[in-house]
Order: sequence, then C-alpha cells, then structure tokens
Amino acid sequence: MSTPSAPATTTQTASAEILPSAAALLQAARLAIKEDRPIQLDYYIDTATEKAFLGEDPATKEKLLVKSADEFTSFVQKVFKVGDDFLITTENSLYIVSSKIQKRKISMASLHGGSDE
Repeated sequence: MSTPSAPATTTQTASAEILPSAAALLQAARLAIKEDRPIQLDYYIDTATEKAFLGEDPATKEKLLVKSADEFTSFVQKVFKVGDDFLITTENSLYIVSSKIQKRKISMASLHGGSDE
C-alpha cells in the first residue's frame, strides 16, 4: 500500500498567494467604518504584478486606478501609505493596493470614451 502524497496545489498556492499586510487590512477597516466606504481588493494582485497602475492626467492632475481602457476607478481622493501597501480612497470606495504600484501618465479623454467621437 502506498501512502497518499500531499496535494500538488499546496506548493502552488503558497508561492502564488499575494495578500495585503495585516496592518493595511486593519487600517482599511478603520477607515471604511469611519468614512462608510466598502473595501475593494480587486486591484491588489494586479498592482502587485504590474498589470494595473495609478494613472495621472498631466493636464488636470486627476488620478485614478487603471486596469485597462475599459476598467478603471473614479477619481482618487486620497492616498495613504500603510506598511508595504497603499490605501486609496475614491468617491465611493476604499482600495487596498500593493506598494509595487506603478504611476503612469494617461489621457482622461481616451479612458472616458474620447476616442468614440
């Protein structure tokens, strides 16, 4: 009789797991309760793997989180550094993003459908 081997996914899960710090989660909870905003984590892995970024329009200086030309947040209101992560507030939400987030110049017109005219 052979003994069952450990599941192969254990190693894969451990190496692929990207999570915000406990300090960032705790501070996000405090801020979310205080400001009545939902906590969003959908940009965390994408900012850690450089698939999403903080875009800034050079003309207006407005910033937003961007995944693609079709997927982005409302304007950034505040950015807080918490340990190795950032908390970013927008009009309605609180995003936890990785400190590996890149900052890029963008054109708001191209994101908001300016090219459809």
